[in-house]
Amino acid sequence: MTTNPIAGLIPRGSLGLKLLLVCALVLAMGIPLLLVGALMEGREQRAREVTAEIGAQAGGQQVIGGPMLIVPYRRTIEVTSATGQVQTSIERGRYIVFAETGTAESELSVAQRRLGIYRADAYNATTNFHAEFDPAAALEGLDQSYAFDWRQAQLVMFVGDSRTIRDAAELRFANGETVTLEPTSDFDFGQAAVAAGQWDYSASPAAPAFRSLQAFAAPAPLGEAAEAFTVDTRIVLGGAQRFAIAAFAQDTSVAIRGDGNETRAQGYFQTSESVELTAEGFAANWRVPFVARNMPKAANLSAFNLGEVSSHDMAVSFVAADDIYQGVSRAIQYGIMFIGIVFLATLVFEAVSGKKAHAAQYVLVGLAQCVFYLLLLSITEIIGFTQAFLIAAAATVLLLAYYAGASFRSAAVGFKALLGLSALYGAMYVLMTLEDFALLAGSVTAFAVIAATMIATRRIDWYGRAAATE
Repeated sequence: MTTNPIAGLIPRGSLGLKLLLVCALVLAMGIPLLLVGALMEGREQRAREVTAEIGAQAGGQQVIGGPMLIVPYRRTIEVTSATGQVQTSIERGRYIVFAETGTAESELSVAQRRLGIYRADAYNATTNFHAEFDPAAALEGLDQSYAFDWRQAQLVMFVGDSRTIRDAAELRFANGETVTLEPTSDFDFGQAAVAAGQWDYSASPAAPAFRSLQAFAAPAPLGEAAEAFTVDTRIVLGGAQRFAIAAFAQDTSVAIRGDGNETRAQGYFQTSESVELTAEGFAANWRVPFVARNMPKAANLSAFNLGEVSSHDMAVSFVAADDIYQGVSRAIQYGIMFIGIVFLATLVFEAVSGKKAHAAQYVLVGLAQCVFYLLLLSITEIIGFTQAFLIAAAATVLLLAYYAGASFRSAAVGFKALLGLSALYGAMYVLMTLEDFALLAGSVTAFAVIAATMIATRRIDWYGRAAATE
């Protein structure tokens, strides 16, 4: 009878060989995790599309620009031809003059809109503007060749989408006179430059592209001279997901308040204070002085793009439906580590207790953990991440604890598994909610598990030679 020489090198009771097998099974579990990850990406993309559709129905992401003064001018210039002849010509154009100071106070009423299982935060915003103009001071030092027609001056405002404006916007002046803003298409907010590829807004979520800004204009209360004046107005409109106010004055102060409880400050300018979140809602405040605004007091519209004003904004945004996938995504990223921890704990239990688990049992345990992520994804879409995690984790922990007790025919083993898995999934939840510190927490957890395993198995006969010689 011949003997296999390799059998003497690798005893049947070798825990080292089983450790290698378990590591291979852990890596194999990455395949179903990849499938869950791909499914999550598809669902997330679908959520973005539906959320955008819901938002568009509510008015979309809004930006409002407060009162700005537009003044036509006439100018005589000398032009030298190719032959050296000097000719005079008349240049006509318009100047934009920004208010010296401007304030905007917005009150938002936020509510969720749903389409199937998807949802988006919509709002009604009431914004009161106050602006103080001193055109003579803003144009001081300008070339004397400019002849301004103050009687034709206009006050202009803009919004991202005018379809959801709730009532007529009136300009009120200090003398009690009022005029109504009317739609106008006389001003280019960058659409032509965007179409030509010459200029564009940032396309990031914090500063979305507004390529169809709609302007409103009304006559300014000026006579023959550039007199100082003040103006007040109120705009009520709807929108969704994001609300922004452009820095429309040289020195702009903005306050945005509302009843939304999931709100972030965004925009080109940082808040002067962190967003205040209370049970009643939120409050955010900005102050943008002239030096921080990085725009002139007045500018020739032949060289200045009005659309740039909208990109210099102060904004609040609300948690979109697709944000719920962030926690699931982080959970899947650390999935291999947590599956490996359970496998490693089972192997250590085998080594310490002398009881054995079959490779098929490892596979079933791994697949159960993979299904946990599928449950987490599907339930999160309906009720949110925290509640979904509690349900999916409780179901998985109970199943694995029952399976451990039944497999090893020991209620004590099942109880210990219940405690250990509960602690493990509790640590997973903490890790998923840390966001910026997730990598650090994950690294520390992995190191602690490896260290504990090395200490617990330091006296184990990995080759199993003692068992082979008995």
